[in-house]
Amino acid sequence: MNKRNRFRAGLGFGIAIAIFYILQNLLTNDHLTSKEIIKAVVSGLIAGLISGFLFGWLMGLFSKSKFVQETTKIQLDPNETMLFHTPANHFKGMEGVGGKLYLTNRRLVFQSHKLNIQNHQLSINVSDIRNADRYKPSGIINNGLTIIRNNDTTEKFVVEEADEWVKQIEFTKKSLQQ
Repeated sequence: MNKRNRFRAGLGFGIAIAIFYILQNLLTNDHLTSKEIIKAVVSGLIAGLISGFLFGWLMGLFSKSKFVQETTKIQLDPNETMLFHTPANHFKGMEGVGGKLYLTNRRLVFQSHKLNIQNHQLSINVSDIRNADRYKPSGIINNGLTIIRNNDTTEKFVVEEADEWVKQIEFTKKSLQQ
């Protein structure tokens, strides 16, 4: 997980915590004065800042941990070379399964880490990919990658460097056609 994504994750978490803490303080206080409101807002902002920083930092440590590195490794076939990889989440039903997404000269492979409910590996031959494009998984941030296969099934991921993923997949598809 790069610094920008750690910052984003921490910022989102910190804002949510700040809002929750401010609302909790305001709704449970029987005697609201302007001093109490200011106190609730300031303490909420401090709690959000600290928790957001800690969350982003811990996410960075987790994504670089030996545990994640070891459990998301894939085996390459003979004559297969690694072209690109980043951390990713693969959507299986309601769960965003955490792991890594790999692109080789022959396959697109997702390997989950072991701390998911739905541990799995997904392997798609590049020749079976009809289209790769970006989308907004939450409707806000455009960090999604959608893969449409030749059989009309769709796989959705949240990835770092979504533009680069689309570019690399399209380049690899063209290379196979030549």
